[in-house]
Parts: sequence; C-alpha cells; structure tokens
Amino acid sequence: MTYYALMFSDDTREAPSGLARRRILQSGGIVDETLRRDLQWRESDVIDNWRRGESSEELVELSEAEAEQVISRFQKMFGQ
Repeated sequence: MTYYALMFSDDTREAPSGLARRRILQSGGIVDETLRRDLQWRESDVIDNWRRGESSEELVELSEAEAEQVISRFQKMFGQ
C-alpha cells in the first residue's frame, strides 16, 4: 500500500488537506482511494489525475506511520 498526502500551498506533510492511498490487489489490480470526512476509504481517481498533471493539489508520498498520524489527526478534527 502506498499513501499520499493531498496538499495545497499552505499544507504540510503533517497537516495535509487530505489523504489518498493506492492498494495493489492480490489479483494484480489497483484500487485508488481517498479518506473522506466520515473516515471511510472510497474509490477516487485523484492519484491518476495527479500523475497526468490534471490535479489542483500536489501529492506527496507518506510512510505508513505518517499516514496513521494523519488519520489520527483527522479523527480528532472530525470527532470520531
């Protein structure tokens, strides 16, 4: 699994605007998802759009530990 911080100009790795991940399935397929405000992962095309240069945000790869810290921050922000 690869995690990405979704960042706009004032964001930092520790406090991004969003979080995306790319999962490689055992079947060889790929699923891209973003973490929503309800703290559920939902399919998204943000990673593909970014790779094609069609995204307004910058994506920065995060370690799993960094992603867990961002998820924790979002849980506090969104009250869950």
